[in-house]
Amino acid sequence: MSTVSLSLTDHQISEIDRLSGVFGFENRSEFVRALLRTTLNDEALLKKSVVFPFDVPGEKSAKKIIGEFKKTNKYSSEFLADLKEGLENSDYFVK
Repeated sequence: MSTVSLSLTDHQISEIDRLSGVFGFENRSEFVRALLRTTLNDEALLKKSVVFPFDVPGEKSAKKIIGEFKKTNKYSSEFLADLKEGLENSDYFVK
């Protein structure tokens, strides 16, 4: 077996450590090998990882999308107005 060096963020390492514990992986290498086995055997999953997080949204209703953003109470009215304008100017979303 060969050794490969990876550069990961502190957050990525902490998530690997956390998930390794949750799912019972013996160490980080076992966790990464399991991910590789999964993605190498599922081409659709691998394709999805290439475009993530820029995958095409499933929801096409601008009204529903804006409504979901409003529900969170996390966004300013200015942001929501800009979002609405952007969605309405897009050919992908339905007004």
